[in-house]
Amino acid sequence: MSNMVNWSELHDDVLQLILEGLDIITYVRARTVCKNWYAVCKRITSVQERSPWVIIFPDGRSKCGSCLVSDCCTSRLTGKCKFYRLQNLGNDFGTHRCIATCGGWLLMLDLRSSLYVLNVFTRERIKLPPFESHKGRLCVERRRRDTNFVINKSSVTTRNAVNKTNAVLWVDERTKRYLVVWSIGLWYMMYARSGFDFWREIPTREGPENLHGCQDIAYKDNKLYVLSRQNQIRILDFSQELPLALPTNVEHQPFTNDRPWRVKIGVTVSEHVLMVKNRLNKILKIFKRDSEGTSWDTVESLEGEAWIMDLGVTVPGVNGTKPNYIYYSKDKYVYWGDVSIQELGMAQDVNLNRNFSYAMWFIPSLREL
Repeated sequence: MSNMVNWSELHDDVLQLILEGLDIITYVRARTVCKNWYAVCKRITSVQERSPWVIIFPDGRSKCGSCLVSDCCTSRLTGKCKFYRLQNLGNDFGTHRCIATCGGWLLMLDLRSSLYVLNVFTRERIKLPPFESHKGRLCVERRRRDTNFVINKSSVTTRNAVNKTNAVLWVDERTKRYLVVWSIGLWYMMYARSGFDFWREIPTREGPENLHGCQDIAYKDNKLYVLSRQNQIRILDFSQELPLALPTNVEHQPFTNDRPWRVKIGVTVSEHVLMVKNRLNKILKIFKRDSEGTSWDTVESLEGEAWIMDLGVTVPGVNGTKPNYIYYSKDKYVYWGDVSIQELGMAQDVNLNRNFSYAMWFIPSLREL
């Protein structure tokens, strides 16, 4: 009698138990083993990592259709960081820039300053409307044979679009419904969502002067949080087709004259707004808006949560995610650290990977249809 095991004939219930315990990279590979394994994978509702991973992107000079991902949080326990290569992302992938993530979906900016959404695990693409389709008071035009576009007669290059942009991406893993909000500099903010064949403007100069402009944005549970030029918070409700501005009563301004420092915002699990002032690996001070939304309180702890600054939200500090930690990236530097220490350590050196030049924190997920 042969002792060989035919893994393709493993009982479906047993196989499902095994697959549900795999990390997302091993799970994606297991889907391609055979038809039976793929069919069992379709019975699994979703796969989502509980801790943040790092995704590392090509340098833009090479025709690289792949990226690297690494589970730094788990690898830290073993003392060795593992890298996984995700391939076949398109011949043009290496020349494009990722500006936001949502699960396994990436918001990409191409050489023509156009946006599209890509799933790094399934290779699905969502085509977004061209900027020329914009409807509103802004006048958006594309120059012929040029990577630039013109907003209200002011030219915007691809380089400026990357360096001065803030963006959020939300995708429903099951229905593929999406929302994209993109701002360039302080004054231009647009959004597109499923069913739109054009971009709409979000006015940045309406209402009180202290709510004008856009330094940073975060999105959670149908609400867009905008950090204004005067370090004030503006909240927009996106539960309907057209966003509704919610009243804000915050009068106290926590930071003043802080140009050398970067101010970022985030939203906690309980939907409290956080604001931090940092400079690379230095954390100077963190504020949280009080429950009444009228003032800012200094905080020295995230109360057991971890702030993923690239996502603009906090997550529970469990399953490899360190409580009271901040996870932060800036170009080729990837940091993490306890907020009580006020200094972040380097989690990943992108320079260790040839032809890869920048990285971001993300929480990978995959939902089966």
